Amino acid sequence: GDAPARKNNLGDDDERADATELARSQESLTAFLHRQALALRLSEVDRAALRFLIESLNDDGYLEEPLQELAVSLAGPDDLEQIDELVHRFTVAQRLLQTLEPVGVGARNLAECLTLQLSALAADPDSEAPAAVVQTALLICQQPLEMLARRDVRRLTQACTEGGAAGEERTRAAMALIARLEPRPGRRFADVERNVVVPAVIVT
Repeated sequence: GDAPARKNNLGDDDERADATELARSQESLTAFLHRQALALRLSEVDRAALRFLIESLNDDGYLEEPLQELAVSLAGPDDLEQIDELVHRFTVAQRLLQTLEPVGVGARNLAECLTLQLSALAADPDSEAPAAVVQTALLICQQPLEMLARRDVRRLTQACTEGGAAGEERTRAAMALIARLEPRPGRRFADVERNVVVPAVIVT
């Protein structure tokens, strides 16, 4: 941690990356999230619920299994009271999870992942994205994503803006903004996960 970090590629000698941050870049997604979770002031139960959700994420950072199914997997199918309590705890934990980095982690689907990132942009006072474009992008993410995939500018403009040439221009700008988002928040951690060495023998 005390070792001098390499200078970045911007050529600014005064700006140096923290050596500890460079080391942390080799973490797995789950380890990165667990480290952030330690900084949250949570009860023991809420911390356990958040830890369980972090361990339930797929490699892309999505929470694919519904909270109800996760609750049943812990409580069993017959304990309805316990299932309801777990679903409540998981709902709170999921909201906490979605506040962590990378932005978009803990989403249940692509639309929610993009919406989380756009909402973060909307709340960032230093964001260079125009507020109107961000709001249009949020509306686009509420439409069927097939329209976005087909780049159906006309229908998206009708659904999300006031129409006309200005509306179409804003729609195109919003689509370009969405294209710059990260659809797989866990992507930069994937290589670390794959490179974990599993020992053939453990001697105790």
